[in-house]
Amino acid sequence: MENTNSTNKKDKVLQTLINLGTVVLFIFISVVIYKFFIVRDTNLREGFQDKKINKERFENRLNNKITIYETSLETVFVNNKRLLCNMIPSMNENTNICKVDDEPYIIYKFPIHMIKLIDGSILAVFNDGRIYQKDKMTSTMWKGPIENSLPQGTVPLRMITLSTDLKTLIGVGYNNILYVKEAKEISEGGGLNLSGEWKQVPNNSNIIYVLYDNNTNFLLSIDTNGKLFTKQSFDITSDNSELTTKLNNKPILRLYYDLNGNMCFIDTKFELNKFKDTNWKTSEIRDKHGVSGDKLQDILYDNDGKMYGIVFDPETFITQIMKQTSTFYLSAFKPLHLLANTDKWSTNFVLSDQDIIKCKIGSIFEYITNTSNHQNNNDDDTNFAYHKEIIDSKNRLRQFCANRGSNTQNINYDNYELLSSVENNSQKIGKLKNVIQNLIVYEPKKDIIEEKHSILNK
Repeated sequence: MENTNSTNKKDKVLQTLINLGTVVLFIFISVVIYKFFIVRDTNLREGFQDKKINKERFENRLNNKITIYETSLETVFVNNKRLLCNMIPSMNENTNICKVDDEPYIIYKFPIHMIKLIDGSILAVFNDGRIYQKDKMTSTMWKGPIENSLPQGTVPLRMITLSTDLKTLIGVGYNNILYVKEAKEISEGGGLNLSGEWKQVPNNSNIIYVLYDNNTNFLLSIDTNGKLFTKQSFDITSDNSELTTKLNNKPILRLYYDLNGNMCFIDTKFELNKFKDTNWKTSEIRDKHGVSGDKLQDILYDNDGKMYGIVFDPETFITQIMKQTSTFYLSAFKPLHLLANTDKWSTNFVLSDQDIIKCKIGSIFEYITNTSNHQNNNDDDTNFAYHKEIIDSKNRLRQFCANRGSNTQNINYDNYELLSSVENNSQKIGKLKNVIQNLIVYEPKKDIIEEKHSILNK
């Protein structure tokens, strides 16, 4: 009898343990299902909502810093969710995954803005907001990202450019604030300090793009609404004043100078436009004929006078570096691998590297001025002499205009001595160029000479 009772007690304890184990197992399974299926699925849906292609998506990624650029992207490429997701770096996330319609895709890196340095190398901002570099445009490998690419360590870049001294790097972040990397100390060589720390420039917010006025050498900027502003002095910390032009309230995204000094701009349709006259502030916009249809993110001249373009490729959801087939500003852009070798890397030099940089950043005034203090090293540099002569001529012209302005008798006269000097110099330069061209016709190293002294082709 006692054995029976003992057996019953053991059975009850065992049954109790089994019941408790079942409950614990049930709870454990429920937690796993909730954590790894229900919550994960919710996160995926919420992640997509954060990236959906509308204003809320951009606000979430950019901390409510919506500009004319993001609005233009959404308007032009509204149905291409992957392209839009690839183009905008996140301010809050460190991820290379883009979720579109609950499908994760890898974000491939590609350039969205590029400049040329005086040593011939290329700097570019990629779609992750960081800076990359390659030795020359014909190189296929980018190095980077450059150390300290991001202002404040977290702010992706929209674009970069150079100051007129070609030693100070300037950048605009996705917080729409201007930053600079100051040149190295003289003891360190005094050159461009790519890996230096970004410093915020006071009094420069709500902007998306900058370059320099090639006439005044003042900083120009495009604000978050696509309007154009200018400084009133060389001080880039001074106030911005809105610049009135013939754009007729037409918002713009980018500004560039062409090889003849005319101003070009990219509009909100990502199409290239140009003003009719070099005095672009009062000029009408050219009527476009034979538009290529390319959607451009950025442009940069090559030495042969044709443009490289960072062109939108909606089918691959990225931008690609392409090149024009002719020097006409509306000429079509073709992928580099489709161009014939003679067209791809032409040896017909029309622009020097200085010219290319000047077209991109607007002015190299300080570089030419500072370099004039080391003339012994530049006596044989015709490109340097050409740009220096232009600056000197402008300075003489400003002085002449100032003298005329101080004429209290209001007498209208011309400075015949100055005009005669300019004409004589032009004639001498023309004769010298003709003599040199005749002398090097049969020179075996003719191409090398013309590449080094591209002024001979002007």
